[in-house]
Amino acid sequence: MVRQRAPAAPPPAIHDRNRQTWTVRDPQAHGRAVRAMFARIAGVYDFMNHLLSLNLDRRWRRHLIERLDAHAHVVLDCCAGTGDLTLACLRARRGHLLLAGDFCPEMLARARRKGLGAAHDGDDGVVRTSALLAADAQRLPLPDASLDAVMIAFGARNLADVRAGMREMARVLRADGQLLVLDFFRADPGARGCARGPARPVRWWLGATLPRLGRLFTRDGFAYSYLPTSMDRFLSVTEFVALLQECGLEGLEVERQSLGVAHLVTARPHRLRDSQTSRADVARARSES
Repeated sequence: MVRQRAPAAPPPAIHDRNRQTWTVRDPQAHGRAVRAMFARIAGVYDFMNHLLSLNLDRRWRRHLIERLDAHAHVVLDCCAGTGDLTLACLRARRGHLLLAGDFCPEMLARARRKGLGAAHDGDDGVVRTSALLAADAQRLPLPDASLDAVMIAFGARNLADVRAGMREMARVLRADGQLLVLDFFRADPGARGCARGPARPVRWWLGATLPRLGRLFTRDGFAYSYLPTSMDRFLSVTEFVALLQECGLEGLEVERQSLGVAHLVTARPHRLRDSQTSRADVARARSES
């Protein structure tokens, strides 16, 4: 039997970001390439996450859930992938209606196989519901101010327009809501304190090892070379905090995870804003990006 090779990698330039707008050079091509990449690796996605992070990804997700407001009732897991974060929420007895949204059908199909998209009887006597939502994080099919919390783990880097995605998440949050972003940010050598990234040897290891392991276990070197390069093209922690403030969020807190390999950033809607952000404002922001 002849082994099938992964499709040729798209030109790297389509993923390059403008440092003023934080949009990729070609948003449509970027979106198609990222969706196709996740469709190809959906079957090995969880295994590779745990392998490449030495299982630290489980700890990072648990820490995010510990920071989730205890009173959060309706929670969106944005860029949910195969649903690990939503499942961790259910295990931790957090939230009551959990929406797992992703723009890749193959990833959501894996989440469904894990039992999401159903009612869940908790050992605390509470019945929680999870629902799968086929959605682009930059255009959420949800009403204004409809969610108590939005969480996104390792998905912000993949957005073609980071500012549009964060504005959209701010739009759907209630006035007392909460945004939680867990991701790999671009290392800033001048950063201090909690904004510091990983040490240079760790960055070297990520860049040198991930593509090789990807080729070894998935025969898809592009998918796992995309991870370190997407980190280099993404915002630094300091830049991301400033962007969230531009999007009408405040009360920002940053927590450094595992020597700066990942960071958790939490924020809340601006207390002085109207209780709802109009869709016209969001549409105008998109047109300006």
